Order: sequence, then C-alpha cells, then structure tokens
Amino acid sequence: MNFDEPIDRNQFPTMKWSRAFLEEHFGNPAAIPMSVADMDFQSPPAVIEQLQKRAAHGVYGYEFRPDSLFSALEAWYQLRHGWAIQRNHLEQCPSITSAIAILLDQHSNEGDGVILQSPVFFEFRMVIKSSGRRLVKNPLKLVNGRYQMDFEDLAQKAAVTQNKILILCNPHNPVGRVWTKDELTKIAAICAKNDVFVISDEIHGDFAFPPHKYTPYLTVSETAAQNGAACISPAKTFNISGMVDAFAVIPNDAYRQRFLNFAHRYQINKTNVFSTAAVTASFQEGAAWLDALLDYLQGNVAFIREFLQINQMKVSLIEPEGTFLVWLDFRDLGLDVKVLEKKLSQEAGVALSPGYWYGREGAGFARMTIGCPRQTIQQAMVNIYNTLE
Repeated sequence: MNFDEPIDRNQFPTMKWSRAFLEEHFGNPAAIPMSVADMDFQSPPAVIEQLQKRAAHGVYGYEFRPDSLFSALEAWYQLRHGWAIQRNHLEQCPSITSAIAILLDQHSNEGDGVILQSPVFFEFRMVIKSSGRRLVKNPLKLVNGRYQMDFEDLAQKAAVTQNKILILCNPHNPVGRVWTKDELTKIAAICAKNDVFVISDEIHGDFAFPPHKYTPYLTVSETAAQNGAACISPAKTFNISGMVDAFAVIPNDAYRQRFLNFAHRYQINKTNVFSTAAVTASFQEGAAWLDALLDYLQGNVAFIREFLQINQMKVSLIEPEGTFLVWLDFRDLGLDVKVLEKKLSQEAGVALSPGYWYGREGAGFARMTIGCPRQTIQQAMVNIYNTLE
C-alpha cells in the first residue's frame, strides 16, 4: 500500500473535503482539510476486492450477517488485543453515537448527570444535550506534557447520586492517550462503588503506538464487565466509516436484553450487504495493511515533532500514544482562541479542529487529522510556520 499517493476525494460528496463544509466551518473553501476524523487513504485491497465482487453479483436483497463476519471479528480482537468477545454479548447498532444515545436512555433519566473527561470528542456533549441529560465534567490534567485522569475529582463527581453515567473515550480523542489497565481498573472501581454505568467508546482501539497497548475496558475486571458497555467498530481502523455499522458489547444479561428489545422495537439492526462484505474482509485480511498504516502514522508524528523542533516554533506537540489525530498546543503564542482559529484556517489555509470544540479545557489547542499523505502534513506545517512565525 502506497500511503504517499494522493487521492482525489472530491469525486464524491465527501464531508472532509467539501468546499461548502470548509467555507461554513472555517471561512476558507481552499483550506487544507485536516479536521474530520477520517483518512485520505484507500481501504485495504481485500475490502475493495470484496466490495467489487459483491457489487458484481447484481442482487442486493435481504440478507443476514453470516457466521464468517462474527468469527472474523472474534478472531481479530482475540489475536490483536487478547479480548475474547462472546458472540452473544454483541448487539449491532447504526453507529457508535447511536449506541451511546440508546445506552444513555436505558441507564439514566432526563436531568441526570453524565460525566465526561474533557477535552473530549464533541459529539458526546451533543448526544448528552439532545437526550435531556446534564453534562458533568471530570477534566483531564495536563502534567509535564501528558494528560492524566483526575481520579479524586472523578470519585467526587461519581458520588453525586444524580450522576448516573460516565462516557469513557478509550483511546482518547483528541488528546491521544491510550489508557493503561491500571487507570481503567481505577475507573471501574470508582464507578461500580457509586453505581455509575460506564459507556466506553473504543472506536480508536486498533490505533495504539508501541510500546503502548490498547486495553479493552470490559476486560479489566468482572466489575467493569457487569457495570458497563463498550462500543466498537472497524470504521476508523480500515477507513470505512461511510458504510459500516457498530457493535455494542454488553456482558450483563439484563442490560443486553434491554438493548436488544430496543433494537427490535425500532428495527435498527437491519443488514447492509456492502457493510457485511467490508467488515468481514477487513477483519479477515486487514492485519498487514493496518500494521503498515501504523508505521506510516508514526512517521507522520515524527515529521511534525521534528518540524516543530527544527524551526523552534512556539507550538507544542502533545505526544500521541495512539489514534490518527494529534493535539497541538498553541497557548504559548498568547492568542485569543478566535484569533488563533482565523489565523490557522484563513491565513495559513489549514483547517484544524479548534480545541475549544472539545470543551473549554481545549482552548488554545487544535486537533490535526494525520491520516493523510506526508506531503499534506508537510504543506500544512509550512503554512502554519509561515503564518505564525
């Protein structure tokens, strides 16, 4: 796979590269698009081949998810992450956020508090608001350039009776932490003690840079398994987010039956023939492609790190332990967040996600999507340097 090869994504109505989207959100339709969290790489060859084969069949009627899909998923998580997912613990859903919305409804009531570890993926805040719940922040702490959880604050927030749920981002978007087993075990203990249900978004689980290792939340203890749910999907891993579903992993029998009843009631678990083909091929034959991708992404991180150092820029890289996103610290420039946003998007011509989108704790930061050819990274960094320095 040649990850250096640029691909024209404007052949189709792609959100990330849409000139209308760039104009609306960044005021510059010509900006280099680095805000939306998908990659500018072709999916694994096996995925493309299976989709072509499925399309050539010409009949796209009702189907079911074959045994091969579940066997491939189970083998993937067992071999790469040591997670023996039981098939009957899996429930299909249209997306990670839809699974979170369902779980919020089933484990809390309107007006209840939902704990977030900000700065964190902004759609969590949106789904909390739309469900009539209250946002309760347990902000991360930036200590010597590395984010840590504030367990003392979490214990205090969890002890409040009206706070019913913690949404965990594992690995964390946007700060790039790959949480350790010890950190996750502490979360499980605090939340179980206070009857706080944990919803763990693990869509970036396959993106951990050695020596860091992704630990599935539900595997850290039986306490975690019985008082939580994990949301997984191959969407990010294999760059197929525009066509695939997600799965909720719910070990607790009663909680899982409740989720299944909802799925049947609203008929959200229908099968898409192309999604089935893509998911099965990804898990069966995508390992070598992903290994090469992880190497390339680490090369992109190294380029950014070295560029900042060589040019002695007043911008700091928060070293990512995983994901295909980097969190950049612009605070030393002393710029107002709106001024910084305008300089980046309209003067430098680079569309980065402003840090305040992820909560006020992200003010002065920006998120860059690095799942793109290195020449794109290079042009973006040169533009930022020329504008800011």
